[in-house]
Amino acid sequence: MIERQKKYLLQCQLPSGTFRMSPHSPSINPYFTNLALLALVSCGELSAVKNHLDWYLAHVSADGFVNDYRLEDGKEIDTGKADSEDSYHATYFTLLAAYLTESGDIPWCIRNRDVLRTLLSALLSLQQPDGLTWAKRRWKVKYLMDNCEAYKGLADAAFLFGEIGEKEAARLAHEGALACRRGIAATYDPKRKTFAVYDRYYPRWTKWYPDATSQAFPVLYGIIPPQSGEAIQLYDQLTASFPCFDTFRTGDLYPWMIMGEFARLMGDEERVRRMVNTAADLYIFGPRAKYWLIHEAARFLRLLD
Repeated sequence: MIERQKKYLLQCQLPSGTFRMSPHSPSINPYFTNLALLALVSCGELSAVKNHLDWYLAHVSADGFVNDYRLEDGKEIDTGKADSEDSYHATYFTLLAAYLTESGDIPWCIRNRDVLRTLLSALLSLQQPDGLTWAKRRWKVKYLMDNCEAYKGLADAAFLFGEIGEKEAARLAHEGALACRRGIAATYDPKRKTFAVYDRYYPRWTKWYPDATSQAFPVLYGIIPPQSGEAIQLYDQLTASFPCFDTFRTGDLYPWMIMGEFARLMGDEERVRRMVNTAADLYIFGPRAKYWLIHEAARFLRLLD
């Protein structure tokens, strides 16, 4: 199954180097691609990952961000928009840090350090005095999910800039990561025992996305440890509110395999096994195949591994 899903991911790679969302999808989403390729780094498919890393940098716009693209008659057409701006660069830095750790490709990072600094500057331009990032320049909302990814991305940026001797960039990224982490922690409400989903909106546990799903992200991205009382309380509330999330009875047609990673971190091996088995039956070989996209396949791979 690992080999099958690795092949599935590689089938999505385009001649340009980036990936479509599924083997027949016209959509190119750099954010989901960044997440998906973490699994290919673990599988040793470094050449495929490097080609996407190159593609991403080649598609940075004049204002320092990257848009979604769409395939039309074999051509990649810029849609002029992106789902977010903070998470795209943040997950790119996380993917690049994983690639660098596995490959040791310092020369690639040195060759591209100017544009990498541009990405860092763009990401930090979204960060506000409370440490949290806006989703986009024109969408001034501070999402919990995005900010967890931003924290990790900035921490990874600090690592990779340090590896190539860019001390000032490493300092800025490190300080940005610490500020983001403090900002996320400040959104936790001890009375509600939850983090804000965005701004001052706290989750309704009857709503799967983004309310319930967002509460996994502080654990997944290292804001709080899985052994903490806060993490245990969040997981207990999740399983009480959605006891069948591991068999995809959440009201959402997408699998959300990332919640299997949450279960794994919380030591719930039974749910992880059930989720993996049901995913194969329902998505890989079953009626929901069209909802099986590259980031879902990647998280499935990581759970199997």
